[in-house]
Amino acid sequence: MGSVLLLIGGILDNPPDILLFLGRFHPVVVHLPIGFLIMAFLIQLASRWRKFNPLGVYIPLAWLMGAVSAVVAVVFGYLLSLSGEYDKETLFWHQWAGIALTLLSFACYFVHKQWNNSPSIIKWIIGLMGCFLLMLTGHLGGNLTHGSNYLLQYAPNSFRNMAGLPSKMEPRKKVAVLDSADVFLDLVMPMMQSKCVGCHNEGKRKGELLLNTYENMMLGGKSDNTIVPGDALKSELVRRITLPMEHEDFMPSEGKLPLTDQEVVLIKWWIKSGAPSKGFVTQLDTENTIGPIVSNYLGLDKNNLFNKRVSPPNQGVVDTLISHGFVINPLMKDNYFLEANFSLSEADLKASDLDALLELREQLVWLNLGNSNLEDSYLEKIGSLQNLVKLDLSGNAITDTGIKHLSKLENLESLNLYGTNVSKGVLELVPKLSRLKKIYLWQTQVTKTDITQLKKENPGLIIIAQRE
Repeated sequence: MGSVLLLIGGILDNPPDILLFLGRFHPVVVHLPIGFLIMAFLIQLASRWRKFNPLGVYIPLAWLMGAVSAVVAVVFGYLLSLSGEYDKETLFWHQWAGIALTLLSFACYFVHKQWNNSPSIIKWIIGLMGCFLLMLTGHLGGNLTHGSNYLLQYAPNSFRNMAGLPSKMEPRKKVAVLDSADVFLDLVMPMMQSKCVGCHNEGKRKGELLLNTYENMMLGGKSDNTIVPGDALKSELVRRITLPMEHEDFMPSEGKLPLTDQEVVLIKWWIKSGAPSKGFVTQLDTENTIGPIVSNYLGLDKNNLFNKRVSPPNQGVVDTLISHGFVINPLMKDNYFLEANFSLSEADLKASDLDALLELREQLVWLNLGNSNLEDSYLEKIGSLQNLVKLDLSGNAITDTGIKHLSKLENLESLNLYGTNVSKGVLELVPKLSRLKKIYLWQTQVTKTDITQLKKENPGLIIIAQRE
C-alpha cells in the first residue's frame, strides 16, 4: 500500500505529458456542465407554468447530465492543475467549489428522481445553491485564467470597493504628441496587458513569471534573465517573442495574438535603452531612430488629408476621362475626393489621359492603373498627384527608372507594384514615402534579400511578396 502511495505521489509531483495533455481539454469539457446545469434550472423554473408542465419530466435527466459532465470536468481540471502554473489559493477554492457543485448536482437529480414528492422548497433551495456554486466556480476559474481582477476590472468603483478592491486608476490620457509618450506607460505596459498578462498574472503564473507590473517584470520567473537591461539579445523575453510561432517556447502561446513586428522592435529598443520604468521616448531616442515607429504605432502620423475640404471637380474633365475608359467614383458624401480606375478598360492609357488626371490632382486620392500598358515616362506626371493615398500600378512593364518619380507622394499609404519589373529601386523609394503602410511586390524583380532588408529597415511596413 505504501509503495502505491509513493508511486502516485511521484506521478503527481512529476506528471507525465499524457496527463498534462488531457488536462488541456478542461476548457473544452467544462462548458458541458455549465450548459446542462443552466438548462436544468431553467426547465425547473419554466415547469412552474401550466404551459410548460410537460417539461417537468426532463428535470432529473438535465440535472444528471449536468452532474456526470461535471465529474468529467473536475477530472480534467485536476489534470490541468498538475502543471503547477496557477495560484494555489485560488486553485484550491476553484477545485473544491467544482467538487461541491458536482455533488450538489447529483443531489438535485436524486431529489427530483427518487424523492419526487419531497417539498418544493427543498428543490428550490438546492437548485439555487447549485446556481450560486456554478457562478462562483466559473468566477474562480476566470480568475485563474485571466487574473484576480478580471471580472471587476471595468466595474464601477462602488462594486470594486465592496469586493475589497481599490478604486480604478484614472486611465492615462491618449498620447497626442510624440513628446508626451512615456516609453513604459504608453508603449511597453499596454503591450504586456493586451498580449502577455493573460498567462502571466496573479492567478496564472506560467513559468513563475508575472508581467502585470514593472517590478514583477524585472523580478523575472524561472529564468533569471527574463529582461536584461541594456542587452536585448540576452533577454529571455526577447528570445521567446522572436521564436518561430510553431516553436513550443514561443510567446504568447496557446493561439493568442502574437506581438507585431513593430511591438517587437519597440520592446527590443526599450530593453537596449536600459528597460527604464519611465521616461519620454524623445529623451531616450538620442539617435532619432525610433520616433517614426512610435508615431506610427500610436497613430500620431495619421493622414489629415481627408479633414480638408476640396472644391468640386471640373465636370468636363470627369466626363472626358469616363469617355476614355475611366471609372470615376466619389469617395465621400460630404466632400469631393475621387477614385479613378482604368484597370477595367480595354484601351491603352494615353499621355493625354494623364494630363486630364492632373486637372483633378486636388480631388484624386485613389488611382488604379493596373494592366494599362503604363510606361516609365508616364510616372513623372503620376508623381505630381500629391493627394494620392492609394496607387495601383500592377501588371505594367514599369521599372526602377519610372518609380523614382513617385518619391514626392507624401500622402501615399498603399502602393501596388505586383507583376511589374521593379527591383532594387524600391529600397530607395520606400524610405521617401513617409506614410506608406503597405506595398505589393509579388512577382517582381525584388529579391528575397531585398525584401528582408526592407522589413528590417521598415518594421511597420506590410510587405506582400506572395499570394495572399
